[in-house]
Amino acid sequence: MNRQQQRQPQNELVAWYNDIPLCTKFLFTSFVVITILGNTFVPAFYFFHIPYFTFYKLQIWRLYTSFFLHGLSLGGAFQLYFLYYYSREIETSKFSGKTADYVFFLLFEALTILILGWFFGLALFNQCIVMAIIYVWSQYYKDAIVTFMFGIRFKGVYLPFVLLVFEMLQIGGIPWSSIIGVITGHLYHYLQDIYPASGGPRLLNTPQWLRRMFPQNASGVRFSFGNILSTGRRLGSS
Repeated sequence: MNRQQQRQPQNELVAWYNDIPLCTKFLFTSFVVITILGNTFVPAFYFFHIPYFTFYKLQIWRLYTSFFLHGLSLGGAFQLYFLYYYSREIETSKFSGKTADYVFFLLFEALTILILGWFFGLALFNQCIVMAIIYVWSQYYKDAIVTFMFGIRFKGVYLPFVLLVFEMLQIGGIPWSSIIGVITGHLYHYLQDIYPASGGPRLLNTPQWLRRMFPQNASGVRFSFGNILSTGRRLGSS
């Protein structure tokens, strides 16, 4: 009996991890592994995106690691929670059964973040990708009621901007990484949802090679928990 009781928490943890949707599991695992490695065994410098080393020295892995490295801190823990929670929410709702479309969204975000990040001289993009995901979530759950610090409640559509203001007060400056995430998230939302809905052509189409790699299925199940008190789905989402 004692051995079974001792194994149960581990089994529950494994079951929880296995239950994470594919793309969110990739993001979550990458964040944990890269952050631990970059703060322990490998100098963090080797995970930064520095164009000279990335392209001229062919250290291509920096294009991947620069999106997931964070400090071992309370801020890093919150960052991981936001990544896990909001990625899971949109993967199991907006992109339910459409893994290829979510992979395409992440690739689009990564490319646009890298381009804007180069102009702003950024070497890490963890905050950018998290804010891009949160922004797309906020457009899909516009009428969701979110509870923030001190019991402040507001609609989900305002969440990215509340986080921007909060971060600005924290750092005492302009949070360029988060702003880039909002910009790239809005760019995807505009090209994917707003522009086609206004009569324009759909300029973002998931490539067929991605659809072959991740065939469409109807197994996506939406999960809702945490600080979402009530939800209102956005009509006309893809």
